[in-house]
Amino acid sequence: MKNFKLPKFAKSDKIKNEALFKRGTYSAVITAVVLIGIIVFNVLLSALSSRIMLEYDMTSDKVNTVTAENVKFIKEVDEQVAITMCAKAQDYYGGMMTYYAQNLYGITEDYSSYYKQTVNLIERYNDYNNKIKVEFVDTQDASFTEITAKYSKESLSYGDIIVSCKQGNSERYKIVRFKDIYNVVTDDSYAAYYGYSLTTIEGNDIETALTSAVAYVTSSETKKVAFITGHSKDDYSENYRSLLKTNNYEIDVISDALVSKISSNYDAIFIVAPTVDFIESELSAIADFLDNGEKYGKGLVFVGDASAPYLPNFYGFLEEWGIEVMEGILFETNSQNYMPDKPTVMGSYPASEDSITNGVSLCISGSNIIMNPAFSSNGDTKVETLICTPGTVVNAPTGTSDTWNGAGEYKKSTYSTVIKSERTAYDSDNNLLKNTVIAFSSIDFIHSEYAESTSVGNKDIAFAAAERVSGAEETGISFVTKVITNESFASSVTQSALNTIYIIFMIALPVLCIAAGIYVYIRRKNS
Repeated sequence: MKNFKLPKFAKSDKIKNEALFKRGTYSAVITAVVLIGIIVFNVLLSALSSRIMLEYDMTSDKVNTVTAENVKFIKEVDEQVAITMCAKAQDYYGGMMTYYAQNLYGITEDYSSYYKQTVNLIERYNDYNNKIKVEFVDTQDASFTEITAKYSKESLSYGDIIVSCKQGNSERYKIVRFKDIYNVVTDDSYAAYYGYSLTTIEGNDIETALTSAVAYVTSSETKKVAFITGHSKDDYSENYRSLLKTNNYEIDVISDALVSKISSNYDAIFIVAPTVDFIESELSAIADFLDNGEKYGKGLVFVGDASAPYLPNFYGFLEEWGIEVMEGILFETNSQNYMPDKPTVMGSYPASEDSITNGVSLCISGSNIIMNPAFSSNGDTKVETLICTPGTVVNAPTGTSDTWNGAGEYKKSTYSTVIKSERTAYDSDNNLLKNTVIAFSSIDFIHSEYAESTSVGNKDIAFAAAERVSGAEETGISFVTKVITNESFASSVTQSALNTIYIIFMIALPVLCIAAGIYVYIRRKNS
């Protein structure tokens, strides 16, 4: 039998089929490899994104970028920190914060760009350190009820940020409020023309506020303070001491009738409602404590009571710090600003942009001593009213009751209910040294139903004062204020630029893709 040979056309078809098979196999393998590569790439990208910040800030001023110094600090945090925003992220910058800013702070313009910037920057903290957990909680949700119950001693507002950290069996926390975050500026010049003040936001300090709070709650440092009670007939400081203990303070009570020396181990001392005057040697001991061998760094809180006797020696000491105390009791003549049938129990309001007053809109106190700054500045000492009454209050005689009807014969004026005095110096290395004395006009700031009320700021400012005088709030952390110069880049885009973008992405690229597809199809068909 002769060898059978395939016809030439049959060989040609077979070779062609084998070539097509090989080409198809290669194509299938390549397609599979590409698909597997894409899947692996997405998996790796997803895993990487949970560990590394992969977003890129394209804004010209990097307004959504955490500063390098802040990133370094965040990455070094080794404690479990919870950051809880009292708002849903999308609602916060979607209009709700604009509503609350207007109603709580009188800010009528829409600053949603700043509010969104805040959310963007807060979310970065967890990106850089998974020990820092960020949570946005809907204030209408049941879970928020648990939060308000847990922090029942705090007056929480929409948009407040709770920063907390467990330390042993206790929790250390700090509330970051609206005015901690935003650089709020009030321009009263508009009042002359339009009858109202213009309040605006001119910057975002979220990095400084939030990182300082994280530094505070993770700090293992315990502040040690002493309450001098030996000169007080009644001890009104128990609730105040309890508040400080809850916030990681170490408390001592100096009950000696004669104070000869105050240990430099204390960061601050508290004198509440003294009824017995101090003698010269005791005042020298207090002065020596504050001077601290010219190293400063100490503080004093004084809480007055108009029912106590006038103390000329101690009040003379306070006057050296720029705090003038006069005889008498505050009496409010405006019925809209005192408690029903109690003209000696009145409202007082923030008079300063100092951070101590952040979140405080109203304080209520009775039996207020008469005090005002003796000067605003004297050498290295600066004095400022933090909280004051309206200009409808009179200095009534000591012992005046709520039924007194002689206010018409007295001059109405504004009086301070909280005064801060700071004395500064510099050491040989040019480091700033500071002492702080804060005076309250009434024990109601720390010992009353008003001090326990969440609708007024008595306890808030009393605690903030303790933080200031003891140096507990000072973290040394400060970052550049974020300022948004343009609401968006849209205003800088011209119509011709828009037309060019439209032609490129809506016409040119689709046509090129279709043409390329047709070309590839024809080439493969003819090959």
